[in-house]
Amino acid sequence: KKLAQTVDEHCSDISLDAQQAITVDFQLTLPLVDYTGYAVEVYLYNNDDELLDYDMSAVDVSSDWSRFPRYGYITNIEERTQEESKEILDRLRKHHINGLFYYDIIDRHDKPLAGTRDNPAKEWKTLAYHNVSYDTLNTMIQIGHEYNIKSFVYNLIFGAYDNYEENGVKKEWGLFKDKLHNEQDAHDLSSLNWETKKLWIFNPANKNWQDYYLDVHKDFLAVYDFDGIQVDSLGHRGDLYDYDGNKVALNETYSALLNRIRDELNTKVIFNPVSGYGLKQMLDEVDYDVAYMEVWPGEYKTYNSLKAALDKIYRSTKGERGSVLAAYMNYKKRQHQGGSFNTAGVNFTNAVIMASGGSHLELGDTGMLSSEYYPGNTLKIGEQLEKDLRNYYTFMVAYENCLRGPGLEEVTTRTYLNDDLCSYDSELGRIWSFTKLNRQEEIELVHLINLKTANSVEWVDEMGTQKEPEVVSAAQVKHYVTLEPKAVYVASPDYHEGVLEAVDFTAGSDEKGTYVTFQLPYLKYWTMVVIQK
Repeated sequence: KKLAQTVDEHCSDISLDAQQAITVDFQLTLPLVDYTGYAVEVYLYNNDDELLDYDMSAVDVSSDWSRFPRYGYITNIEERTQEESKEILDRLRKHHINGLFYYDIIDRHDKPLAGTRDNPAKEWKTLAYHNVSYDTLNTMIQIGHEYNIKSFVYNLIFGAYDNYEENGVKKEWGLFKDKLHNEQDAHDLSSLNWETKKLWIFNPANKNWQDYYLDVHKDFLAVYDFDGIQVDSLGHRGDLYDYDGNKVALNETYSALLNRIRDELNTKVIFNPVSGYGLKQMLDEVDYDVAYMEVWPGEYKTYNSLKAALDKIYRSTKGERGSVLAAYMNYKKRQHQGGSFNTAGVNFTNAVIMASGGSHLELGDTGMLSSEYYPGNTLKIGEQLEKDLRNYYTFMVAYENCLRGPGLEEVTTRTYLNDDLCSYDSELGRIWSFTKLNRQEEIELVHLINLKTANSVEWVDEMGTQKEPEVVSAAQVKHYVTLEPKAVYVASPDYHEGVLEAVDFTAGSDEKGTYVTFQLPYLKYWTMVVIQK
């Protein structure tokens, strides 16, 4: 289905014994319309036409992943069988992941390729002394491509090891803390006992560094069939100077190298402007593949700030390219307690990101991220959270044309729930509502997020203490509409497997404008209302 429209339907008679599991295959025939998401609903009836069970999955029909990215990560590339690699990717495919970045699997930042083009090493150690297998890496990329999953290799835009001069890197290309180039800037790793004590920082605007960076990555990409490079930065680093003592605005140095990577290496580029440092330059100047940003509570603290970040990106991309936020959940719980992720905290953050038109980098081969160091120890995914994640990712695909893509505009209007005006931002103790229009599709979308019994609006949920919300059932909604309503539907990843349901409504008007009233069946974390003209 595309919303309420059935585009293909199949029926099959089956015989099923108690406790028996069988597989029934169907071939879907879908319209030749690019960049479209469909819900795939399955219903099981007995011979008396009594509904026994149902479920929902989704299909994304897109010629390229960049409009509706669902990004994950891979960090363990040790020697293993092809079946073991396939099992890892099968799990991610069930969450509709269509892009992966391979974190810290290179030999070293200033020489990613272990060995040479003609004789690449069969195994090597990463920065943190983890083993990487040539065969496993190639197998993972190959299986990913068979699954229509893009693969990106991760590296910093400006980092080199302690002995960088042995590889031909010159100090004169560096960035410095002083005008006399006495103290080169560096990212300190000395407490970790890794391959290098520091990652020395170089000037991305320096032509010689750019040439060197392109050469070593050209070698790497000649050996491994990656689709692009996930280029990282380290945020704002204070006052910096080049070798000649000129002050350098670091956020203005990235674009030229990023565009050279794309043009001269003929590969895709994703850049991380950490917490927005360099975001404007990336959006305005770089031919990036998807808009990616790692967010931190210092700059982006609340649920509303996540939405604001995604709104800003959308104003630039117009939905032609998708947005991904890396946001690490239960950060201090991992450090101080361990255990499992807090389901409520994760669901609230995913609800906000998805309703706001983004996707959340969180899922990978180690489970789910709880810190910026992806190979590190992480929290566990509990049984309920695993089910919820599957539902949320399916929901994001089934209704992707309502959530993101071109043609969406936000409008300011009034929405009441049981006569209470909904909040216009993520205000604690209230229902949060925001409304978007797609005039071409003639739909109005109302997102309701239930913060009524939440104990915080800080997305990171550091210690995993966010409360599970109390369900709001059979609430009376009054929403002032922009489009003339002909039908009203509701859907939620928290309810009835995400299936879209029609609800009865009444239209009216008063001194504030035209409105619809209807009964909302269910609101736990997030419910989406679709009003069709």
